[in-house]
Amino acid sequence: MGLLDGVFDPPFRKRRNGRYTVNLSEGERQLIEDLALDLRELLTTDSPMLQRLFPPPYGENEERNQGYSALAGSELVERKFAALDVVTGTISAEDLSEEEVEAWMRSINDIRLVLGTVLGISEDQGFEPSDEATQALHDNYEYLGMLLERIIRALSN
Repeated sequence: MGLLDGVFDPPFRKRRNGRYTVNLSEGERQLIEDLALDLRELLTTDSPMLQRLFPPPYGENEERNQGYSALAGSELVERKFAALDVVTGTISAEDLSEEEVEAWMRSINDIRLVLGTVLGISEDQGFEPSDEATQALHDNYEYLGMLLERIIRALSN
């Protein structure tokens, strides 16, 4: 094995057989698993941190929004649980199907949306960390953004 073997490998790479190679360190896998488990727990609450995951489909119309939530809310949450289950169930895998990679993509995007809400990140303003914990959350947010971009790139090849 050479000095640079594996250094420039993308985190997700599509192979000729249509499957995907996953090249993540143990630390990266542990971070993703921890964040996925945190999101799974958060989805069992009505936390305002979930607002970007479930934006009101009818804007300010509370009656229509509540009706939609009553009809589709549990199904939306179940889909998120299913994707998170795929991520946590394949967290150690080095080989994934396209469907599994898509579940990773959806879950990582969901986690990133929640982190963005927690951090108060918006398109209108920059981000200034107030302490080390906030900086660590922002670093995770940025890492997940990079990972999401690499997953999308792999899926589009």
